[in-house]
Amino acid sequence: MSKRPNFIYMVGMIPVLFVVGLLIFLTFDNLLSGRAVYGDKFGNAYEVEGLAAILVNLGIFGIIGWLGSYLAFLVNRSPKLMWVHRAIGVVSGVCIAGGLVYGLS
Repeated sequence: MSKRPNFIYMVGMIPVLFVVGLLIFLTFDNLLSGRAVYGDKFGNAYEVEGLAAILVNLGIFGIIGWLGSYLAFLVNRSPKLMWVHRAIGVVSGVCIAGGLVYGLS
């Protein structure tokens, strides 16, 4: 099997990159306005502001980095990249959970 990604695999990345770009745009907009909005599957919306919003938005940027580190791991298959991927995921999760708990309490 070739180490070079297939054409189909690369074309399949176009929607992923579009969604990630949209997520970056919306998160950056929320970060500049000093808020973070969260919704659940029941249609409830929660909004946090201030420090909590900063934590949540940084956590979302961390999740984007988490996805990027996993894609880098898929290409390289380095154990060090998997460690980085897991560390970014833990820090991002803690930031989002901490921001939501702090902001909604």
